[in-house]
Amino acid sequence: MNVPFRIARRYLWSRKSQRLIHLVSGISVVVVAAVAAAMIAILSAFNGIEALVEDLFSSLDTEIAVLPVEGRTLPAAWVDSLASFPGVAHAGGVLEQDVVIRRQGQPMVCTLLAFDFEHARETQLDARLRSTDVLREDTLGGPCGYAGLGVASQLRLPLSGDALVTLTVAAPRRGRSLGSMSGQNLFDGGMEDKMVTGVLPICGTFSINADIDSRTLVAPLSFAQEVLQRPDAFSRVEVVPEAGVTVETLRSDIDARLPEGLRTRTRREKNALIHATSRAEKWATFAILSFILVVAAFNILAALTMLLLDKRRDIGTLTAIGMTGREVRQVFSWQGVLINVVGAVAGIGIGVALVLLQDAYGLVRLEGAMVPAYPVVLRFWDVAGVVLVVLGIGGTFSAAMVAYLVRRLAPDAG
Repeated sequence: MNVPFRIARRYLWSRKSQRLIHLVSGISVVVVAAVAAAMIAILSAFNGIEALVEDLFSSLDTEIAVLPVEGRTLPAAWVDSLASFPGVAHAGGVLEQDVVIRRQGQPMVCTLLAFDFEHARETQLDARLRSTDVLREDTLGGPCGYAGLGVASQLRLPLSGDALVTLTVAAPRRGRSLGSMSGQNLFDGGMEDKMVTGVLPICGTFSINADIDSRTLVAPLSFAQEVLQRPDAFSRVEVVPEAGVTVETLRSDIDARLPEGLRTRTRREKNALIHATSRAEKWATFAILSFILVVAAFNILAALTMLLLDKRRDIGTLTAIGMTGREVRQVFSWQGVLINVVGAVAGIGIGVALVLLQDAYGLVRLEGAMVPAYPVVLRFWDVAGVVLVVLGIGGTFSAAMVAYLVRRLAPDAG
């Protein structure tokens, strides 16, 4: 039987001789609970923002990509090779290059992103299309492209579904670059020896984020291979893991088989700066809230000081019946720990409940934003970290403060 713990538990709930002790103890519990709840809510909010950013900036990518270390392309044979690799559910070739497009008036430079119809489904492009548009391979017997909302706005593309719109797409011939032809009218006659052009019907528009929308044109692979003169090469091969296979495991297996000159890149690495910034903000906020716990610890110090003064006679009694100074200190150390535990349990319960309610009902709304409600994601390790920090800081401060207070206020028990 842990006698110091049982006595501390009785002190926590028993009636004190002064109401002020109850008040200070209650304030200590409330402060710890408020900080714990704030930690859970804020960490979950940062998780939600990170997940939203990843979704916005990676919507046209799969989990893993294989690409050349140097140069622009890798052989098309790698698509079939990776498609048969253990743990791979799908492998698709992607062509990506800057091109010049024009409908009327001045031309504009954008990024041509091309893949086949099956790979388009894997990128979830259909979920990003305008509500009246559908994902399809061709229209009127020809290839079918999709323009980012920003591109469509700059080119004044009609958004009505019954209006057929075509774009002229031009790319430099192999061995040339757009930079070397700056200042020239790329659609003038006589440029045929420098440019390859094609006509692409636009079947709809998509929206992911302002950056991608303003510079991206999605086209079928067959069209891009002709315009970019890449019939047997891809910019990269994107891979989708099978169910139950983690990205890290599959990447490690692929890395072990890749020859020199090829490397893998995950979706998270592509947006590494965004993720690093989000995580730095998250843990900086966590550290600030942890310092607030130190302030809460001083409330606990006040509660323990008043309790020691109130129970000074009891300390003499406990010493008289044979308890050592260490056991007396343990009584009041447990008192501080119990205040932290009650506050932590209450705070974490409130924080988890708020996050779940926000996720289910969107209590905090975002008017005019891309998402209707503030995104949140609750993660087990965040909850575990909050528990460890609250109990670690509270327990450490309680033990140190009690050792000091017992020696000052009850020297006979020290």
